[in-house]
Order: sequence, then C-alpha cells, then structure tokens
Amino acid sequence: MASAGQDYVPLIFISSTKKDLGPYRDAAREAVERADLRFRRMETFAPQSKHETYEGCMAEVAECDVVVVIVAHRYGWTPGGKDKSITWLECEAALNGERKKEVLAFVVDEAFAWPDNLREEYRPMEAFKRTGRFPPDLVAEVERNVSRLKDFKAWLGALGFFAHFTTPDNLQTVLLHALNKWKERNGYGIVPPAAKQDVSKYLAGLREHTGWIDIRGLQVGSGSANRVPINDLYIPLTSKGRDASERVPLEAALTNRRIVISGDPGSGKTTFLHRIAWERLQDHGMSGFPVFIRIGNLEDHLRKNAQSAGTPLKESAAWLPHYLTHLAREKHWDLDFAFFDSKLGEPGTIILLDGLDEAPDPLTRESMARLFEDATHVYREARFVVTTRPGAYQGGATLEGFYQVSIADLDVTDIKGFLDHWTRFLFPNDAERAARHNAELLEALQARIEIRRMASNPVMLTALAVVHWNERRLPEQRADLYESIVIWLARAREHEGRERYDRCLAILSALALGMQTELKGRATQISKGRAAELIAGQFRETEEDRRYARALEFIEREEVDSGIFSVHGSELRFRHLTFQEYLTARGCAGLMDATQKEVLFKEGRLYRPEWRETMRLLGGVLIRLGADRVDGLVSSILDNADGSQSGRVLCVGLLGAMLRDLRALQYEVGDSRYAVFLKEALAVFEPETGGIDLKMRVEAADALGQAGDPRLHVNNWIKIPACTLAIGEGKAAEEIDISAYQIGRYPVTVEEYAKFMDEEGYENQQWWAAGKPENEGAPHDWDQQLLHPNRPVVGVCWYEAAAYSAWKGCYLPTNVQWERAARGVEGRIYPWGDEEPDTTRANYRETGIGAPSPVGLFPRGRTKEGVDDLAGNVWEWVGDEYVEGEQDYRIARGGLWFGGAGFLRAAFRDWHRPGIRSERIGFRCARHLGDRR
Repeated sequence: MASAGQDYVPLIFISSTKKDLGPYRDAAREAVERADLRFRRMETFAPQSKHETYEGCMAEVAECDVVVVIVAHRYGWTPGGKDKSITWLECEAALNGERKKEVLAFVVDEAFAWPDNLREEYRPMEAFKRTGRFPPDLVAEVERNVSRLKDFKAWLGALGFFAHFTTPDNLQTVLLHALNKWKERNGYGIVPPAAKQDVSKYLAGLREHTGWIDIRGLQVGSGSANRVPINDLYIPLTSKGRDASERVPLEAALTNRRIVISGDPGSGKTTFLHRIAWERLQDHGMSGFPVFIRIGNLEDHLRKNAQSAGTPLKESAAWLPHYLTHLAREKHWDLDFAFFDSKLGEPGTIILLDGLDEAPDPLTRESMARLFEDATHVYREARFVVTTRPGAYQGGATLEGFYQVSIADLDVTDIKGFLDHWTRFLFPNDAERAARHNAELLEALQARIEIRRMASNPVMLTALAVVHWNERRLPEQRADLYESIVIWLARAREHEGRERYDRCLAILSALALGMQTELKGRATQISKGRAAELIAGQFRETEEDRRYARALEFIEREEVDSGIFSVHGSELRFRHLTFQEYLTARGCAGLMDATQKEVLFKEGRLYRPEWRETMRLLGGVLIRLGADRVDGLVSSILDNADGSQSGRVLCVGLLGAMLRDLRALQYEVGDSRYAVFLKEALAVFEPETGGIDLKMRVEAADALGQAGDPRLHVNNWIKIPACTLAIGEGKAAEEIDISAYQIGRYPVTVEEYAKFMDEEGYENQQWWAAGKPENEGAPHDWDQQLLHPNRPVVGVCWYEAAAYSAWKGCYLPTNVQWERAARGVEGRIYPWGDEEPDTTRANYRETGIGAPSPVGLFPRGRTKEGVDDLAGNVWEWVGDEYVEGEQDYRIARGGLWFGGAGFLRAAFRDWHRPGIRSERIGFRCARHLGDRR
C-alpha cells in the first residue's frame, strides 16, 4: 500500500460487470469522489485485445489501494484458460498480490426486484429473439455461470467486508460509509477518529434540549414556570398489548432494534424520545450514544440542499450525518460529517426520529420512510426509534422491518401518578397543600365525561392541570380548553410594547390559517419571510411599505413572549400541531361567511385528512358565537355535498366527527337534510359501495351510530335451522345433531350494552348467577367506547357477557352453535365461503382500521343466512369452558381486527380466563326458538 502521507490520495479500483450495472457503477464513482479518493474502472483504459484486457486489469489492481467489487445477477467475462470471472480474478489479485489490499464486496440483496433481462438466465432468451433458437453451447455456459456466480457470492461472503445493496442511491450511501471507515482504519485521517473528538458541547446541548418539559403560562409564585425538569414531571407511558388488562411499559418496546411508536396528538411521543435521550446522557452515553432528529427539520434541510453539488442522492442515509453536520455548524459543536457518520454506525447508538407525520404530504412521508429504511442498512449496529401519528403511518409511509407499537391512553393509575408529580412540583415543601390540591384536581378531572376523555392524553392532562391551577376551574368543551391554553400562553409574558394577548392570538390565527391553506397543501413549517407575508395584512395601522417589517418584528418577539410557535434558523413552526389546528379553526371562524365558504370548499379542502381535526374544532369555536353559526356551517356543508353516494357518505362522516365534539353542549342539527343523508349513509353497509374509501365508510358508519343507527332498532335475530354438522377439521371432526335456534345478526353493540347498565344491570344480582368479575364496574375504557355506539362492546369479561345475556332473556351461544352459524351445513372455511380473506370481507390486520369497526360494515363477509362479523372485528365469547390442568378458561371465536388471516377461519378458536377484560373480546347472543324478549 502506498504511503499514507498527507499529500497522497488513495486509488480505488471498481470491479463489476458493465452492461447490467451501469447506474450502480456511476453511483460508486460518485461515492469514491465524495470520499476524496481517486478511482479507476477497467473501461477507463483502452484494451487492444482480451489478453491485454486481462493483463491490464491485473496491472490496475496491483497499482490500486483497495478493490470495490459490485455483484448482481451476471457472472461476467471469463478470460481464456481461466475458470473464474475477471471480477473474481481481480479480487484474488488484490488479496494475494505482492502488496496485499482489502476487497470491499457489495452484493445485491436477493429480495430486491431486479429486471429479468439483466440476469444471467436471460441471455439464452436474447439469443432466441435474434435467431429463433436456444444455442446449446450458450445454455450450457449460462448454467455453469449461474452455479459459479453462486459460488462467487459465497466466497465474497467469507471476506472481511461484505454488504448488500438495493438501489444506486443505496449503494452510494453504503459504499461511502465503507470508504470512510477504510480511510480511518488505514491512517488516511480526513478527520481525527470519532472517539477522540470532543463531544462535550454536543452532549451538553442535547442534555439542555431534552432535560425539560416546557409549560408556558403556569403562574407559580411571583413568576411563570416555563420549564420543569423532565424527572419531576415525567410518568412512564404504556403501549397497547394483546389484552387491555395487560398494558405493556412503552420502554419494553426498545428491546426491538427498529421500532415505530404511533400515538395521537399529545400522547407523549416527543417527551418519550426526550426521556430516552436524557437517560442515556446521565451516564455520558455509556448505555448508548443518543441522536435526536426532528423529522420536519430533516426534511426541510433535505429539500433546501437536495440540488446542491456534492449532497447525497434522494432517500440516501447519508442525509442523516449531512443534517447533523449542518446542525453542528449552527450550534458550534465542532463536530463534522465523519464524526457523525462514524457514530451513527457504532453499536449502542440510538437514533431517535421524531414526527414522521410532520412531513408535509404523503409523497414526502414515503420518501422519508425510504431514507430511514436505507439508514438501517447502512448503520446496521444502531437502534432506530421513529414516532408518528397513526393517520400518517399507512401505505408507502410504513417502514419495512420496523416493529410497531401504539401508545395507550392514560388510565386512572397513570393520571394519579401524574397528579402526584404535579402537586409535588407545585408545593415542594408543603405536603398537606399538595395533597389538598391533588384531591381538588382529581375531583375536577373526574366530574364530567368530556374532561375524563381529555385527561387520558398526556398533553391535554398537563393543559388541564395548568388551566385548573390558573383559573380554579376546567372548561368542559374541547375547543374551550384549547382557547384557555392559548390565552394563558399568550398572557405568559405581557409587557409594555407588546400587543395585547387577544390581538396576538388574532394574528397567530391568521398565520395558522395561512399555513393551512398554502397552495401546495398544509404547511407545518415555513420561512419567517413567508410567515411575515401571511400576517402583514394584520398591521393595517402601519404604513403599507412598513407592514412586512412590522410582521417580522412581531414574529421575533412573539416566539419569546408566548412560545406558541418556535423558530429554528429561518424556519417557523407551531410548537404543537394541535396549536396550529386550533388556531386555524379560530381564524376560520372569524371570517365572513362568504370568505369562510371559499376557504373551506375550495377543491374539497375540508374533506382532506389534514383538515379533519381543524373541522372538528371549528364547530366548537363557532358554537361560542351562537348555535346559528354552527347551523350555517352545517347547512353549507350539506349544500355543497357531492350528489353521489360517496359524496354523501363523506359529508356524513365529516359532520359526525364535528358533532361528536358538540354532544356535551346538547347541540342538535336543525337542517332536516342531515337525517336524510344519515339514512342514505346506510349504503356503507351494502356489498357494493361505489369504491368509497374504507376509512370514510368507517367515519360515516360512526356518524350514523352517533345519530342513532336504525339497524339496531329492528329484529336482528337470524334463524339457524336444525341440522347435522361436522364440527372441527380433519381427523378431529365429529358429527353433531344441532337443534334449531336463533343467533344475533351482529355482536352486541356499545349502545345495547349501555341499556343494560342504565337499567342497573350491574346492581341486580339475578343476572349474575354465572359469577362476577374480580373488579366490578364499567367495561374497560367505557367513556371512549360510548363515542362509538354501533361498534361492538369490548372490554367485557365472560361473566359480564353472561349477565347481559341473562338480562336480555337469551344466552351466550355454545361453541357448536357459533360454529354452525359460521360454517353453515356445507362446512365453509370462512363465514362467506371458501374464498381467501381480503379487505372487503372482514376487519383484520390487512384492513388497516386498527380498531373495532361499526357492526355490519363488511357485507361481503356475511353468511348466506345473513349473520355479520363472524370473522374479524372482535373475538366473541361463547358459553363453553375449556379446562387445562387446574385452570378454567372460556372459549372465544371469530378472530379480531389486528389478527392475521389465519384467525378468520371459521374452525379457529381461542380461549381466555373468564375474568379477563380485553379490548379485543366482545360477544353476541343466541336464543331458543320461541323466545321473544
């Protein structure tokens, strides 16, 4: 190897087949150049003959410092008299020559889609197209080459360095990383070794960023407590496990090396990542080097720099160290690209990527997802944690190879744990006052169902605690609560020279509305200059040529004074997307009716997913101005509804989501057309739904349930005639005579179970002859279930299902009766027949709903007799017991919404302890012929 002197630039020889790997060879050349190295490829010198080509290749290999070999599905030229390809021979020459050197081997991932015409096996087909025959000699050569190519790849796998690649971008990233590592190993020190660089500034900056929870507007003593140490307020979060009664600590998910954490707005995703980073910083990174990246900032950096010379290719993992290097320059960390590239690849490094949903559109989210997937291939030793809102994590934005968990809502124990932290923070030296305030706040949180629902969200619970402390009361309606929050934030730092808080909020509402209505779709981050353009018109008292400058001054001051938004470099974003969504609703409510309609109905904007939360909040803002304002909005939505079936379903779904927030205020729609639309929305339960998006069908069905689902108020008993049926499958099957009976068309719904509770079913002992659960009370998560009256009731144990059935004058079907209803006399594989499951027949994992769905939403999965939902949606308790050892279980049938297709088989069964309450188990009833209750 040549001297590693200061002026010497190593020479890299790129070895590969040519015709099939052209773009990959170009990508490899760019990687070599970006690594500040020289390169040679065999076609860069002019051979006079095959013999001279072979000799020339060997001479080039002897001169180079390292060989990079790229292998796909072609074996390549075999020099005369040799039994190996020229690529294989070049690798051997590098390893065995007088000046031994490394071979860096890159082999295409076998699972990666590769064009057939670029495979070795395609060569006979090319000859056939030219000559009309398969030359025997060529066929024999190809067979030998395929076998030898397999041997060659195995040989490469035993070398010191071996990696897979997929796209040219991916190869460039992986190769650049490998070349930088090679330079470090061999003393071509483009930078000091990463471990020797001073990381103290970086660690201090990250510790400062992650060590606090910001709480603006909390008046404590003589000042405002804007920041609370994360240790003082943080409570452990949980993820949704198999059973609602078996909540899993969210930290347990970190045993997976690749994880996506899905959570609703304010569920604590960012705080959880801060906590992970902060904990690792306490032992100076001994338990893992933490890297925290906000995905919105990364995407913005990529967008601004993608066309610059020397930057990574799109969707390349190299953007991670590229962005961190840019951040290091801004914050004076004195760390460079090579440091971050090295650190990201070390065992123990944990890369925390926050907010995939903050990428501005689906295509950008998909692009970021591909970038992160590439990063897992390049930085194989690192751990990756990505957070997102559920609605953004679908389709092309899902991450291959990542384990997904969903953050569970806070339960009563979690809330009490938070209140203990909160009141100790407020009264650190007065335990008696802390206990008194704790009791008062807990009583306020439990007083109303709407407040209880809000309190299950960490950010909203914190906001409730702040508002209660400052106002000694809690607003009931969600929009009112947000209003209280932004008012307190806006009042946090009132001083001479600053706009009044109400004026500040009016300007910020205009800013939020402007960002929401950007031409390319909602913007969650914009430049300060663009922000100033959006609000310049709010400063009418200022001379026109000074309004833009005045707007910029407002932005500079308001970031510090209210903290409702933040500025990073030249970019502005609201601190929480919820703030932007609420202020957009606030701004929209302040528009004249004609302008408001123009804003909402332009290109169907109000139906877009990014407008759904804003539309829900808009109803809550308008009701403060009078019910007639809500009436006007509802009528406008009905006026502008598409006359098609799908258009009316969309309309019902949107209005249902809005009205859900207004139920606590007893608002009723006055426009009679809404009732007509609701009736027409029954079309979502028909086999042919005109191609309506499934999620929109779910929303429309939910809206129907909230308005009063008429399907639940008719006779829904299905007669099952007497028959002889083979129960079970294979050798275990046995024939059983079954008497005629009736079974419920649907599982028992939330609405139906609520009647049992309203009639004091839990208090009346006559219904509980089969036994009572250990923990009496409402079903699990009952407040949330009440929002969806026509979904199956879940979170009920077997004893509760049996008690409801007794109250109803019926019983839980036997295991045999349930299977008869599902399989029919012909012994169907699935309730609908023998066709394989698909997303039109059942609510299961592939459907992607992620929760129980309104009953009867999958009519193509209906049995011939007319029974719905016997496959998927929720497991159903049946009456039979299953004994294993000394443990008594009860059987459940039918599969569930997050299970795979195998669970949907009509013969499949599961069993659980009878006292368990699970969010995945409901039930349906059966009755004898002649029963009429």
